Amino acid sequence: MIVPYGAIRKKRIVRSFLAAGATSPATAKTCREAGVVRGLGFKLEQLVRQGILVPCEGGRYYVDESRQ
Repeated sequence: MIVPYGAIRKKRIVRSFLAAGATSPATAKTCREAGVVRGLGFKLEQLVRQGILVPCEGGRYYVDESRQ
């Protein structure tokens, strides 16, 4: 059985930001505030390119729930 680790990692990142309440520019969080400290790199960039995570000033991000 092949485990789609990349897809699992993306879901965990999104869930972490949602659990931290990062759903708008006003409530955006840094990765550390959202509890995402490992394995970011490419997956974070991918989520931003897909429009699921939206970057804000100060290294903060929020989840665009309409794109999820």
